[in-house]
Amino acid sequence: MSQRFSKTTRRLCVLVAVAAAVAVATPAAAAPNNGTPPGEPNNKKVAVMTRNLYLGTGLTDIVTAPTFPQFVEAVTRARQNVIDTDFEARADALATEIQQAGPDLVGLQEVSLWRTQTPADLSGTPNATTPFQDFLAILQSELAERGLAYTAVATSTNADVEAPYLDPAAPVNPVVGLPLSDIRLTDRDVILARSGVATSNPQNGHYAAQLTVPTAAGSTVTFTRGWTSVDATVNGASFRFFNSHLETESPVPAIQVAQGAEALGIVTASPLPVIVVGDFNSDAAGTTTPTYANLIAGGLVDAWPAANRNDPGLTCCQNELLTNPVSENATRIDLVLTRGDWQAKKVSTVGAAPFRGAPAPLWASDHAGVVAELKLK
Repeated sequence: MSQRFSKTTRRLCVLVAVAAAVAVATPAAAAPNNGTPPGEPNNKKVAVMTRNLYLGTGLTDIVTAPTFPQFVEAVTRARQNVIDTDFEARADALATEIQQAGPDLVGLQEVSLWRTQTPADLSGTPNATTPFQDFLAILQSELAERGLAYTAVATSTNADVEAPYLDPAAPVNPVVGLPLSDIRLTDRDVILARSGVATSNPQNGHYAAQLTVPTAAGSTVTFTRGWTSVDATVNGASFRFFNSHLETESPVPAIQVAQGAEALGIVTASPLPVIVVGDFNSDAAGTTTPTYANLIAGGLVDAWPAANRNDPGLTCCQNELLTNPVSENATRIDLVLTRGDWQAKKVSTVGAAPFRGAPAPLWASDHAGVVAELKLK
């Protein structure tokens, strides 16, 4: 029995045990504790984290492939990259970050669900169902192994795309003369809530502005981006927690700017104070797109400069295979923003150093995350 199989089996046992304990110990109609431990004062302090998990590969080569054979080769490399960037090892490091930071709420981006099917049907329709890697299940398993209970309380299912890859075990497709299987990527934004945090009103949606590109397979692909939110009460502070992942700054920066404007409209319509987290793909230094400046001009407050005067707080990005021993982060695009009378008590990055020296992957993600302790005044 391999070490990987043994660890997976052990995780399943842990998850079953945790689920059974919760089912026995929690009455069906138990009242929430509003996120405040018994006997502790309502000090209105809230700890949050934003973390881009990294889907495990770049997609540029796939999108820009000029011919169908090159398209298939790019998809085949991307699948291997996902294997090589080893999310199980990275999830172990990510779970340690969450354990050490102890956030009440976590906004996750690129919570990838990878699935396959053999043989490829070449339809372009995302219909593969065989599990390949489920980042959410793997991360929650690692958290459960540490005795931590973080529940997915809101999810936005975004881009859902499928493409063929070279698979020697697959039958040769008579149309293209290649042995092909399909691999499917479903992208999600997820909010995790720590056990004991009262949440309600989960919401999610997709932006009206979306990037659509043609592929060498003869179809078009839309990289759907979305948002998710939940209302929460922690230590006497009632607020809305909003999490999103905006489009990249290229090839059409106007799409990201439009998504940022939509996000701002959603946030400012909230009747509650808001904590906004996510990967906004707009450098806070103003070197890429105006999205960050627009969010600030629209009334949102960046928690990072409020708590850090000299640290640039760079969060992006390591190389595609996470093999670089020295950080290549050059921009600050992962943000914790607020709307309402919030005070930033402490804000720091996590995952800004390698979690190990060898073997690759050396980094928990191609992004660093941000943890913030905020107080509602």
